[in-house]
Amino acid sequence: MLTLDVFEQQLRNCFPQGVDGQKIAVALSGGLDSVVLLHLLVCAGKKGGFIPEALHIHHGLSPHADAWADFCRNYCDTLGVRLETVRVSVEKNGLGIEAAARQKRYAVFSEKEFDILALAHHRDDQIETFMLAVARGGGLRALSSMPSVRPLGTRGIIWRPLLPFSRQELQDYAERQGLSNIEDESNTDTGYLRNWFRHSALPELSARIPDFDRHVLNNIRVLQEDLALLDEVVVQDCRWVCGAGYFDTARWLTFSPRRRSHILRYFLKENAVPLPNQNALADIARVLAEAKTGRWSLQGFELHHYAGRLFVFQLEKMDKLLFLKDRQISGNLREILKGQGFVLKRHSFGLPEHLLEQDGILRPVLPSDSMTIGGIHKNMKKILQEKRVLPALRTFWPVVADRENRPLALANCCTDFRLSVSDGILPVHPDFPVLF
Repeated sequence: MLTLDVFEQQLRNCFPQGVDGQKIAVALSGGLDSVVLLHLLVCAGKKGGFIPEALHIHHGLSPHADAWADFCRNYCDTLGVRLETVRVSVEKNGLGIEAAARQKRYAVFSEKEFDILALAHHRDDQIETFMLAVARGGGLRALSSMPSVRPLGTRGIIWRPLLPFSRQELQDYAERQGLSNIEDESNTDTGYLRNWFRHSALPELSARIPDFDRHVLNNIRVLQEDLALLDEVVVQDCRWVCGAGYFDTARWLTFSPRRRSHILRYFLKENAVPLPNQNALADIARVLAEAKTGRWSLQGFELHHYAGRLFVFQLEKMDKLLFLKDRQISGNLREILKGQGFVLKRHSFGLPEHLLEQDGILRPVLPSDSMTIGGIHKNMKKILQEKRVLPALRTFWPVVADRENRPLALANCCTDFRLSVSDGILPVHPDFPVLF
């Protein structure tokens, strides 16, 4: 039976880091599950030293959507909980309406600056998710269903503290506490596959097969352990492939094709690139293995394979790299560098501080530019070529010059050896690849 004491013990078990000082919120739909979760966390928070907030996503898909938002506001007022309601417009874009709504919800979740976002998925949801993965041909990651904790955006986590409990236990708790909730009429529509499993297939399977639910949950547990082990191996592989600060194709090729695929998928995910389907991923892997160059467009990103390296560019940031195209900026060097987003990093062969206090010029590299590097006078385009910079970036790579337009430094790379000092300054622009 789900009681507050049982939940608090489970809270300690499934989230041992604790929640003290964390900004925690509950995704509140107004349905039974999220109503119970918010109530439990409010009660537990009074003892644990945290105050949860609530987030309601107004999809606008039901004629009752406004009433649901009103219910959530009144419920939060009763509990003394701050509520934020976010209205979204759901467009299918080739997805089913459920998948499109879910995509919108998680996009909002990622934008919010919560340390912890608690979702009210329970044990029955976990079983349904597994069965959906089976029906749709999901692989290991899909069959592993929902983890209790996973990353959210760049700083937070999603937390599912109700996974150990059944829907019936949540219903019993709500009745004991006198909690009301809204009912989404779409939950009874067996035209949705999940609802068909919930109302038809799973009750029949449970009646036919003794301990069916327990067997499914055991399978999920084993699959999650296998997935965690696989992820550990892939992370180690990817760290080695990218050990020099970039994706090294030669190192990647030392692995078996199967491991290459996992490394590539992890690398794209870590760089926030929307993951392509299996066929598209296999095509990228084939070109990386067989050709010297390659280029792919992936939903707002571009991948470039050049000189044994794989580069990732977000198209929005690529546009920002053109800030010096066909122009130059004159003035106090420190001021114009900081004004254009440069970071002045310490470097063993950097510019002396006094040079940055003088007037100078920030401009793109010119064909005639040259610089002394390690006692050797080199053309700057040659330096960029040796650093394996993409040809498309070389034409607008930033150069820091003095007031006479003589090069002092090549951004993100090096300074003129004749001027450099130990523990000097190297201008580094975060949107360009770091070359030193």
